[in-house]
Amino acid sequence: MKYKFIKSMAHNFTHSFVGGCNYVDGTFIIEDLYTLARLNRGKSVQISWIPVQTEELFRLTPRIRKSIGHYREWLPKHAANHNVTLECVKEFYLQVYMAKNHQVYVKAITVDDRGKRLEQYVYA
Repeated sequence: MKYKFIKSMAHNFTHSFVGGCNYVDGTFIIEDLYTLARLNRGKSVQISWIPVQTEELFRLTPRIRKSIGHYREWLPKHAANHNVTLECVKEFYLQVYMAKNHQVYVKAITVDDRGKRLEQYVYA
């Protein structure tokens, strides 16, 4: 595995999660995430893929939790399609937050087993 593949894997996975294809129970997931980010006023909404953090699920809507279940099942296959070994990824999570300019941002963050941290903005 090449470590440089982790960046594109994380970006594509996050883009899929917040993008227009993630439509659950009559609305897009990004709409729920935007609403939560605005309600949090500066504090980020975080969804951890690796490792799984179940306590953060209680702050999310049922629609988001339902979608997370599907995406957690898909993550190993998605990573394999990008030639990424998930054992080399120690942390992978996304943050959605509202900045001081009232713009909502989505960020994908990964930390590999060498300790290298990558942060990238994902546009929904």
